[in-house]
Amino acid sequence: MSVDSLSQAVEPHSQEGLPPFEILYDRYHIPVYRYLYARLKNEHDAADLMQQVFYQVWKQGHTYDPKRGSVATWLLNIAHHRLIDFYRLARPSVPWESLSERTGGDENPEVHIISEDTLILIKKLLDSLSQPEQELLALRFAAGLSSAEIAAIVGKSEAATKKQLTRLLQRLREQYFRQELETPLPDLWEPTPSAFVAVIVQLYKVSAPSSKLQVVRQNLLVQISSRLA
Repeated sequence: MSVDSLSQAVEPHSQEGLPPFEILYDRYHIPVYRYLYARLKNEHDAADLMQQVFYQVWKQGHTYDPKRGSVATWLLNIAHHRLIDFYRLARPSVPWESLSERTGGDENPEVHIISEDTLILIKKLLDSLSQPEQELLALRFAAGLSSAEIAAIVGKSEAATKKQLTRLLQRLREQYFRQELETPLPDLWEPTPSAFVAVIVQLYKVSAPSSKLQVVRQNLLVQISSRLA
């Protein structure tokens, strides 16, 4: 069976609301990659784990139930648990809502006036967070999930998740100002809450390596083709 004919071959794994595999990959691989990269800080590991995630997605397509949540929630839940397995087996520790519901912050003009020193400081603050806190921010800003979708993955209520995100962002902003008092920056940036969130959005929206992800796509289709042959 040729790779080009796989769209129809994998469609039986789909259910109502779940598109054919190739469309599913093309639609969701960027947020999945960004989420994994935000947690792993390594392009190779993120791409490799993403391939494992989407292969599992293909195998478990029959388990998707649109009544239990969106495609994004189901898919990122699989990625979330594969990441937990990765930590357990390979890397015991890995370094690096009103307002938390905003994802268009990179359009905020305040973002364009910040210095490299400020970005480095905010990255350090993000790296210092606990693993559960880093997970919340990665799901929100790297994967682009809503509070309700994150809540379904982490096993909390939407209200509790939204409150935790909001408080976390407020605390990070306060820590930014405290750090500035301890180690003064040459040009202190005094962000509004929305601009501070916009910077975090910008930091999580890494550019995905298109050539590497295209290889992942091709490998997946070959892998699936061999299973269907």
